[in-house]
Amino acid sequence: MSDFWRRKPLVGAVIGLGLLLLALLAWEWVLFEASVWQATVGGVPITERLTMDPVGNTLAIVALVSMVCVVVLTFYRLNKEATLPVSGWWAIPLLATVGLGIMLYLSSIPETTICYPSGACQVIQQSAYGKILNVPVGIWGAVGYLAILVTWSASLIGSSRLLHFVPWALLALTLLGVLFSLYFTFLEPFVIGATCPWCLTSAILMTILFWLSAETVQSLRLENAIYG
Repeated sequence: MSDFWRRKPLVGAVIGLGLLLLALLAWEWVLFEASVWQATVGGVPITERLTMDPVGNTLAIVALVSMVCVVVLTFYRLNKEATLPVSGWWAIPLLATVGLGIMLYLSSIPETTICYPSGACQVIQQSAYGKILNVPVGIWGAVGYLAILVTWSASLIGSSRLLHFVPWALLALTLLGVLFSLYFTFLEPFVIGATCPWCLTSAILMTILFWLSAETVQSLRLENAIYG
């Protein structure tokens, strides 16, 4: 077992939370699919769902594969010895602010009118997946981005204790965000049959934030290795 996994029990907790979230969301998906079949309006083959929005769904599949590759590569890098990272510290609040704006836009407008190229945003918003626990998905996303911004801002206080906690907190938050984004990006082409470009953009932003958060952890590990 590498030094990373032995000395960072937080990783186990984060992975556990992520797996729990995936299990809960998977259960919601099973319940939804069951209700669709019972209403006798389901049973649409996956090939048909994909052709409902060919451009958007193709982009979603490409993004989904790319996101999985980035997540796997990120964990691979984290499991290796600390290396000199490419710092993207100041890009984190900028990307999180853009993501927050997208989520607020989606949650404030019941039927998004600006939805290039397919206009599928309305389909997503009006589907059974437009809300989780009766709360619009956009609100959940906005809370996630806001949590990332607040956590990042905590580092500006200057406390050495916070400076050592923030990178790991950012990694945990962005990992949960990526897991949710992967789930929703999968649902769009394969279950709903339509892809929302705004949601896809948010998923890509969250994946980049996860990568950058891992970079901050690498910086912290390198600093600890040098200064002890």
